[in-house]
Amino acid sequence: MLYKIFSIQSNKFCNKRINSVIIILLTAILTTATPAQINLLGTDSTTHTAPECSHFSIDLTADNYGISFGNSQNLNGLRFNVVDCGIHNINGINITFWKPEESPDSRINGLSFGLAPYADDLNGISIGLASVLAGRNMSGINIGGIANVSQGNIYGINFGTLALVAKDNISGINIGGLAQVSNKDIYGINFGGLALVSQGSLNGINISGLASVANKEMLGINFGSLALVSQKDIYGINISGLATVAKDDIYGINFGGLALVSENEINGISLGGLAAVAKNGFTGINFGGLAVVSDDGEITGINLTVGKLRSWSSIVGINIAGYNVETENLTGLNVTGIWVKTKDLTGFSISPFHKISGTQEGLVIGILNIAKSLQGIQIGLLNIVKDNPSPFKILPFINFHF
Repeated sequence: MLYKIFSIQSNKFCNKRINSVIIILLTAILTTATPAQINLLGTDSTTHTAPECSHFSIDLTADNYGISFGNSQNLNGLRFNVVDCGIHNINGINITFWKPEESPDSRINGLSFGLAPYADDLNGISIGLASVLAGRNMSGINIGGIANVSQGNIYGINFGTLALVAKDNISGINIGGLAQVSNKDIYGINFGGLALVSQGSLNGINISGLASVANKEMLGINFGSLALVSQKDIYGINISGLATVAKDDIYGINFGGLALVSENEINGISLGGLAAVAKNGFTGINFGGLAVVSDDGEITGINLTVGKLRSWSSIVGINIAGYNVETENLTGLNVTGIWVKTKDLTGFSISPFHKISGTQEGLVIGILNIAKSLQGIQIGLLNIVKDNPSPFKILPFINFHF
């Protein structure tokens, strides 16, 4: 089926590009983080045993309040260190100069700055010249020179020159220069220079340079210069340069430069530059450059195409097709450039050739009009009604039966 062809090819194309994105992301992350932090597909960092660390520090503190130079585990104030290892709770300003070692059950609240700030929980403002890394969650303003990577969630205003990567959710104002990748949901204002990829749902204002891909729903204002692909529904204002593809329904204002494809229904204002294809029907204003096609469902509304309008069920509404309309039941106002093929027709139709294998109810105007039975009028050069009594079966100019 046509919808299967579009769906399979779009998924293959996007998957190939997404695999390339993931390879690039992993390469970049491996250059900035220790093996202890590279565990996005494995167990949580808190299951690791405590690392062997030296906690030597020179402290100007009282009750852990003050200034610390070295690998102090707990501090409220200003802290400078070369390599963080086995820290617990830091509140204030934490400045580190090299990539960190493992720190189970660690928390930094405040400003974190360095090559690659890391803690299980990062809260506040985190700036990494290379990356920002969280074993559980990062929240606040998070800026990574290469990437922001979390084994849990990423919340807030998040920027990664290369990418944002989360094992759980990404939420807020999120910018990944190359991509955003989440193992769960992405919420908010989301931009990926190359791609947005969510194993859950994609929600909000979603803009990608190449493609936006969701394993669940896609909701909001969605733009992909190449494609939008959802394994479930797509809702909202949906625009793609090549194709918008959903395994379930598409709702809203929908545009695909090449095609709109749904394995279920398309509802709303729908424009496919080449074709609009929905297995189980259309409702709304539907345009496909060469075709509007539904295999099993009804096409209802204002239906426009330069080429073929086809449903094996029924077509209802205002229908304009440059080439052909083909369906079991055609109802409404129909204008077709070449020919109409239907079992039953109800309403008004203009086409050079009408082939109605069942009953025509209403008025048709054409050159050659053929119907099995007639409850209305045929106007054309030659008009044929097979069930009419002789000599009214074949008449020039006009035929009628009521």
